[in-house]
Amino acid sequence: MLAINDRQRMVKQMRRSMAVVLALALLALPAAAQDRSLGGSLAVRWCMACHVVEPNQSTATDNAPSFQAIAARPGTTPDSLDRYLSKGHTLMPDFSLSSQERNALVAYILSVR
Repeated sequence: MLAINDRQRMVKQMRRSMAVVLALALLALPAAAQDRSLGGSLAVRWCMACHVVEPNQSTATDNAPSFQAIAARPGTTPDSLDRYLSKGHTLMPDFSLSSQERNALVAYILSVR
């Protein structure tokens, strides 16, 4: 059995560890919000002509799925979207997105689930 001092040290260490994890998670929140915001801007600029990218949008082409439909697909993950957006496609123009733009667009697409 652990002595009281050992337990107290373990509890303090666990609290410190939890505080660090919480602080790191809180730091990531503004970045995620910025990604969604940038992704929304990119979607409106580059994707809206073909895809329904916003809930209040009423028109797009019949051939392109809405971002909500893409996000709702069972196989849609951040990695699958990133892979799809990383390579050229015959049905979609090649926008040559940077990794930051891809991350932002992925965050936005997943946010409309």
